[in-house]
Amino acid sequence: MTQAPARPKRILHLHFGKEGGAERFFVSLCQGFAGEGVEQRFLIRPGRSWRDEVAALGEVKEAHYPRFWPIRKLLQNWVDAQTRDWKPDAVIAWMPKAATLLPEAAGPAKLVRLGDYPRHTEHFARASCIITNTPDIPNRLKTLGWTGAVEVISNFPRVGETGGEAPVFDLPKGSFILCAAGRFVGLKGFDSLIRATAMTEGTALCLVGDGEERPALEALVQELGLSGRVQMTGWVPDPIRWIAAADLACVTSTHETLGNVVLEAWQCQTPVISTPTPGPSWLIENARTGILLDDFDPETLAEGITRAQTDPALCARMVARGASKLRAEFSQQAIVAAYFKAIERYRTH
Repeated sequence: MTQAPARPKRILHLHFGKEGGAERFFVSLCQGFAGEGVEQRFLIRPGRSWRDEVAALGEVKEAHYPRFWPIRKLLQNWVDAQTRDWKPDAVIAWMPKAATLLPEAAGPAKLVRLGDYPRHTEHFARASCIITNTPDIPNRLKTLGWTGAVEVISNFPRVGETGGEAPVFDLPKGSFILCAAGRFVGLKGFDSLIRATAMTEGTALCLVGDGEERPALEALVQELGLSGRVQMTGWVPDPIRWIAAADLACVTSTHETLGNVVLEAWQCQTPVISTPTPGPSWLIENARTGILLDDFDPETLAEGITRAQTDPALCARMVARGASKLRAEFSQQAIVAAYFKAIERYRTH
């Protein structure tokens, strides 16, 4: 029988992220830690929409990341005092900038969690180990000269969000509903998805999220005559509920390190289609757990959408296999246990 990893007593998190899927996973992971009885404290940016969720789990300090060392030293002093007096078993820095505040003192596991490709490794000098959520990020770290420890621990989808009343789409009745979620930025490829919607009959599109590209996307919808077939929800606290209510979850990014929407689609048993960006290419086995496209063109995306739309048996098989893979490899229990193992491995006793 496999022995359960030792449970840490306390974890200090350093997080200067904003809004999006990465932050949703951060909250979910911290809730998973709390469910195992771990005490936690948090250093985060002010004004985050998810602030109250982590505040329910432990003490929160809010501060902007300061560019200049004399001011940053004040935050470093706070981290060092927490390490000395509260004695966490781990200090986890989320993203590169936060890693500059890791304590020098021995004792806690000093972990950096990366959900994207770093540009350099100079921020990681104090890290015991870098944790990445896909196996491709370690390749980048190696090319940048990183010789320290690296472990791959992926994400799990948020738990318990698919229950309750389903959201109501403001879209034509009887449509084959496509759904995509995320920040409205260029690399998400939502413009290609809008174009693909125009190329496929009987489809309608719900974009869950918001961002700086929204005016351009709205203009494209008008240009293509899709005003009645495209809905944009703005920010919502539970995007997975919209994915659960749709007919097809769409990942259309030109760059996606992991692709939380794939995991969320598997959880709520919605078939998923994706462009061949690194994360989804690692997660999806084409035509078994999802449709993995050959390229990023709207025409190819439209062909994949039509395939899902016209082959319900294929969609049913992909849903069943995706759910099975999620249970086996990407459950909350498995991911939390992997973090506990990493903390025990890199903590100085």
